[in-house]
Amino acid sequence: MNKISCGFADGLITPVLNGTFLDGYGFRTSPAEEIRDELHAKVMALGDGEGTFLIFSLDLLALNPDLYKLVSRQIAAVTGVPAERIALNFIHTHSAPCAGGLAEMPIDTDYFAHVGDVCGELALRAMERRVPGSFAAEILPERLIHAYNRRGRDVFDPRIRAAAFRDESGTLRGVICTANCHAVVNRRMSVSADWLSVLNRSSTDEVPLLFFQGRGADIDPKGDEGMSPDELIETIGAELADPVLRFAARAGEGEAAQGAIRCHYEWLRVPMKPMRDVDALRESVREAEQAYFAAPVGERHFPLREMQWRRKMLDLAKAGITNDLTVPMQSVTVGRSLAFAFVPFELLTLAGDAIEAIYAADGWPAERIFVCGYTNSVNGYLAPREEFAYGGYEVSGASHWFNVSETCEDSADAVIGWFREHH
Repeated sequence: MNKISCGFADGLITPVLNGTFLDGYGFRTSPAEEIRDELHAKVMALGDGEGTFLIFSLDLLALNPDLYKLVSRQIAAVTGVPAERIALNFIHTHSAPCAGGLAEMPIDTDYFAHVGDVCGELALRAMERRVPGSFAAEILPERLIHAYNRRGRDVFDPRIRAAAFRDESGTLRGVICTANCHAVVNRRMSVSADWLSVLNRSSTDEVPLLFFQGRGADIDPKGDEGMSPDELIETIGAELADPVLRFAARAGEGEAAQGAIRCHYEWLRVPMKPMRDVDALRESVREAEQAYFAAPVGERHFPLREMQWRRKMLDLAKAGITNDLTVPMQSVTVGRSLAFAFVPFELLTLAGDAIEAIYAADGWPAERIFVCGYTNSVNGYLAPREEFAYGGYEVSGASHWFNVSETCEDSADAVIGWFREHH
């Protein structure tokens, strides 16, 4: 049986402030004013003697489909690794350069080409460093405390998972971890990795610490009374970083990583809410136009976004074009050491739970299952069927900011079903 080899690298993708607009908050209508902390790109390069697979952790909010193609193709051009064997996971900080999370905000395409270039060079370094070894994996005893389900629901997974890779001499080479909470504390006009900047302080190019954002699309940080944003960043950041560092220090060697790296990659058509009634959509556009022109000049940013979304839905209906999405789906297993489900949406808790259950039913221990939202392209929220009774922003409104159609009850079922077939 083939040994699986692994290598890591860590570098910076902090932008040069030159009219850089930030993603994630609709109220930010002017460029960033400062850099609070550096943005990192980290990579784990895996090999099984037959091929390479690259998994990145990037301090970005997301990538729209066009930027996903740009960055992944830049990496492929540098490394020779095809895009279908590259996974780009985003920590989902709302303080990174605009990447399409807010439709129609200025995007610096040159910056994202540079991100791809940096990632390609990091991948080459990680590939050169690949050595055989083992993964020790755990669900850590500590939990995220300063986080809550903002939808008024009790649904929340506060667990922290981590896996440490050691080479055959027992030397720690890199750590991966995942948890479930939006990086949405920093609301200033500054570039930041938000609470994940605390983990970044301990990450080095010699021993990178990769974070994969999980099923946290409905989970936000919460502070104690009187806690400042910077104090909350430090608090919730430490709730992740400290347990991960303790785990990395004590984790011994696991079973040797061996076998094959199996990857499934496919562009899947995901059904979205049908919007075909042209007359109703025309009336909806007229209402949005009235709201836009009724707003004072200088206060039209929000109504403009809504008006543009409704106009787009009308254009699709008039042209008879489906408003379904086609998204890049990806699953990877590394021998029997690790299993990854990469989801190209903001992943709500229950949808992530359903995907994990698929792997668990196939015999995967929970500590070795990494269900990752915000991967490759991000196409709005993926609300599972159970959430539609509660409605709200995550079920419908958020899609207007992404400028995509609203999800329907079948949307998450299609994505979950894909993993059932391809895990």
